Amino acid sequence: MSAPYGYTPVPPLAEWLPRVGAALIDRLIEGVPAAIGYILFIVNVFSRMDQENDAPQAWSVIAFLLGMAISFGLWLWNRVFRQGNTGQSVGKSALKLRLVDGATLQPIGPGKTFGREVLAVVFAYVPLIDSLWPLWDEQKQTLHDKVLNTYVQSVGEQEAGAGY
Repeated sequence: MSAPYGYTPVPPLAEWLPRVGAALIDRLIEGVPAAIGYILFIVNVFSRMDQENDAPQAWSVIAFLLGMAISFGLWLWNRVFRQGNTGQSVGKSALKLRLVDGATLQPIGPGKTFGREVLAVVFAYVPLIDSLWPLWDEQKQTLHDKVLNTYVQSVGEQEAGAGY
């Protein structure tokens, strides 16, 4: 028996563990430059503790600020623009997940994605509730997904590489 004309099967909703894995991959990629800048800064501070002028040197402050700026740029590109336009961040691509609008099942665009990211930070301050919500939610949505009517789906092999 074939599907009705015009019918497009909807991929299943993503489970909690792959969503967490995708977020960890994204955070690792985005956090490396900030971590390098921070380590350089801390090493410089500790190496100068016994000196009369124990203030950090300018290069270490610049390295720290540059690392933070690069990490922010990576976050903006990956989590806002790439994910907004394609539905997939680097982590979601790696784990074959996609972020879509609940009504159209299409990527939600950078503006709505930015709002989703802001809500994720706001809801993260409610201890773990936002991250754990998909475990008992019938639609497997976080609270920030519910506010913006978005879903994270599992996608097949053929669609997983559709991102940039």
